Formats: sequence, structure tokens, C-alpha cells
Amino acid sequence: MSTTGDDLEHDAAEVINERVGLRQRLLDGQDYWQRFSTILIVGGCTVALLMTLHPSLILRNNTPTGGDMGAHVWAPAYLRDHLLTQFKLTGWSMDWYSGLPVYRFYMVVPALAILLVDLVLPYGIAMKIIAVVGILALPWCSWKLGRMTRLAYPLPELLALGATLFLYDESFTIYGGNIASTMAGEFSFSIALALALLAFAYFAEGLRTGKYLVTAATLVALSALSHGIVLLFVFGGVVLMVPIWALRSSLPYAGKVVALATLLSAFWVVPFVFNHAYMTDMKYEPRPSGVSDSFWQMFFPLHIAFDIVITTFAVIGFLAYARRRVRIVQWMGIYCVVLAIGVFVAR
Repeated sequence: MSTTGDDLEHDAAEVINERVGLRQRLLDGQDYWQRFSTILIVGGCTVALLMTLHPSLILRNNTPTGGDMGAHVWAPAYLRDHLLTQFKLTGWSMDWYSGLPVYRFYMVVPALAILLVDLVLPYGIAMKIIAVVGILALPWCSWKLGRMTRLAYPLPELLALGATLFLYDESFTIYGGNIASTMAGEFSFSIALALALLAFAYFAEGLRTGKYLVTAATLVALSALSHGIVLLFVFGGVVLMVPIWALRSSLPYAGKVVALATLLSAFWVVPFVFNHAYMTDMKYEPRPSGVSDSFWQMFFPLHIAFDIVITTFAVIGFLAYARRRVRIVQWMGIYCVVLAIGVFVAR
């Protein structure tokens, strides 16, 4: 029985099609498991954080307190009852001291979020929901940063895990960002931090594609308006991204984002900066101070074994991906050094 050339070509085509189909099925299966693991990791982190925060207590209609939290209960209600009725976001009250400025030297965006939820829920519940929203959003925002900057799987998922570990870190209780600081009243900080990561994600994508100009600028402005310290972090991070991405075509885009974010936040940021002389001196001592304090303890506050493991992986990861010119990793490493120097200079 003879085999013609057409038959051989047909058989070869069938083999190739089978191999391509098998490869595509494997890729589809791999993609499915990647999506499943992403949902499992990011969702699992969020659920674990929610359980830690006791949702039954969040939804209990009472007055939140603990640390500085109790002092924050008054201001959004004053904003609702006395300022917004006059179409104002800032004002003056005689309720404390011999009078005090309201939302001139403290961030108004989280308070507005509380009042928005207060439209449908009791005030105490609304405040507690907004107080924890930054904590619950941080793992997803970290994953989104990795995803939009095109880090390979599973690095975005590892960013979500890293953010969750940071939230559970108990080496500090008042600096802001972690659960302990948030429960002590620093909830504006955790909200601003989550917004900052989203801002970095959309800005980085915009530098590459020219998209998301309004989204990136709005997120930068909202982050800046949510906390004064994160204001420095988010604007500094955005500015640092520009030379690291080093795309001449992206310079107009970057300028527009920074300009628009500045204009959107100027109504609060400009008076805040230029009225600095009227702020209360908190009498904080510079750190490090005293015999038992040092910069080493500031930058490496955990048990020495954890500090060694975390720092080693961070350095190895930075060097490996910096050699591959992965811009977001280069930015992370350089910004860590810049922030460390900033702490030293501003102590």
C-alpha cells in the first residue's frame, strides 16, 4: 500500500494540530490554576485580616475607641453638622481648648468617606468600617501594583502576602500602616497607604501606555489628602518613577499627572504647608536618642533571624531583577534607600 505526498502532509498536519491543541489545553489549565491561586491568596489574606478585626464588633452600633481613636469620633460629626451645611470643608470650633481649627491641619478625605457611609449606616458603624478599609484593601492594592507593572507570577501574589505580614507586624504601634497603629487611631494612614500603592500601579502603567492619566492623578491626590506623611511618600515615589522608567515619550504624561494631582489636592495641601507655623509642637524627640536606641534598631526592629531572612531575600531579589532591568523592582530598591536616607536627614 503506497502513501502519497498529500497523505503524509495531512498526517503531519494532524500531529501538529494535536500538539498545538495539547499545548493550548495545558496553557489554559495553567492559566486557570494561576487565577485560582491568585483568588485564594489575595482573598485568603483579606479574609484572615477581616477575621482578625472581628467583623461582629465592627457592625455593632457603638462608639469606637482605643488609643487616639476616641478623639477622632468628634470631628466627622462636626464636619457633618456644622461645616458641610455651610458648604465648607474646614472651619473653627470652640468645642475644645479656647478654639481649634477643624480639618485645616488634619486630613478631610477619610472623614468624608465616613459621612458617605453614615448616609446608610449608624455613625459608629460607619466610622469603624472606614477605619479598617485601608487594612483590608492593602493586600489587593499590593497585588494590583505587581500585576499592573507586569511582574511575573507569583510575584504579585507574594506582594499581597508581604503586605499582610506587614499589617500583622507588632514592632511598632503608632508610626502608621499596620493593624496596631490603625487600631490606635491612625486609620487615615492605612487608607492613604493603600491609595498610594494603587496610584503607583496606574502611574507606572500610564508611563508605558499613556493611559489612566485622570485615574493616576486622582489616586495620587486622594492619597495625599488622606495623610500628610503619605503625601510625601506618594509624590516622592511618583517623581522617582520618571527617571527610572526613562521614557522620553512619557515625560509629558508624568508632568500632566503631577500637575493635575497637585491642583486636585491644593485646596488642603497648600494651606497645610504654608500655615505650618501655627501647628502644635508635639515635642517629639529625634530618633535615635539615648543609649538603648540606634538607627540599626529603627531599620531592623524584628528578631535578628527575621531581619536577616527578610533583608537577604530583598537584596537577592533586587539584584536579580535589577540585572534584568525590571523597572518596578529597580524603583522599589532605590526608593528604599532614598527613604532610609530621608529618615536619617529628617530625624
